[in-house]
Amino acid sequence: MSIFFIFLILLILPAFSSISQDRPSIAEPEVSQIFRNIADINDRASIALILEDFLIPEDVDQVERIEVIDVSNIGFGRDDIVVVYPSMNVYIVEQPSRELAEVMRSWGIQEQRRDASNELEPDYFYPAFADTLTENEIQERQLELVQGSIIADLLESVNRNYADMPLSLRFERDQEGFTFQLWNYEQDAFAFKPRPPAVPDSVGVYDFIYMITADTTVISDTVMYDIMYISKSVQEIIELPPQPADRQEIRTTTLP
Repeated sequence: MSIFFIFLILLILPAFSSISQDRPSIAEPEVSQIFRNIADINDRASIALILEDFLIPEDVDQVERIEVIDVSNIGFGRDDIVVVYPSMNVYIVEQPSRELAEVMRSWGIQEQRRDASNELEPDYFYPAFADTLTENEIQERQLELVQGSIIADLLESVNRNYADMPLSLRFERDQEGFTFQLWNYEQDAFAFKPRPPAVPDSVGVYDFIYMITADTTVISDTVMYDIMYISKSVQEIIELPPQPADRQEIRTTTLP
């Protein structure tokens, strides 16, 4: 290497060092998550209609499916994000046509959401009243009963193992497995406590108690002797001497 190139490198290095020092430092951000409704569309005719309406420059024959994300969380429509698969191209859509906007407003999920105060105990959500319902009533309210039972069990576990606020969690399960995720928590607030061996029944449920009374028969495994009863009879006999045959009979008469 010539002296000229060495001199040139020495001139360039301070310049790079100056650029590196001028870069702004960004504090560590707090990374969280958001939940938004996503419409998954894989029908060929529907894909073609949406690409044409939003003027998305994609070959409809090459698109397998599209996702429409309700980023603003105000319902599907204007300013949503469209993700095209398999290209993974992302588009921010403008105002859809009136016909398509009416269709998109009807999109939604049957979510079972329940908001409540932190002051409520887990037993508040447990459907203890289900024990008083008939089988038909249970079937009619099946989803409500299951939701309350899951909330009660989840709150009981969280209250036992985590003693602070806030806390966010996610649980999803499909045919292949499940995903459980915790975030937005205080590390020092976790305190594992084993599940108690028996949880007292604090809900208003009547239990049945069966009381059985039975005589106990003991069979001895030793040699037993027979019992002999001896009875004694006592008879009193009075003997009178016989009267002589020549005994003179004396007759008496009562005078007036």
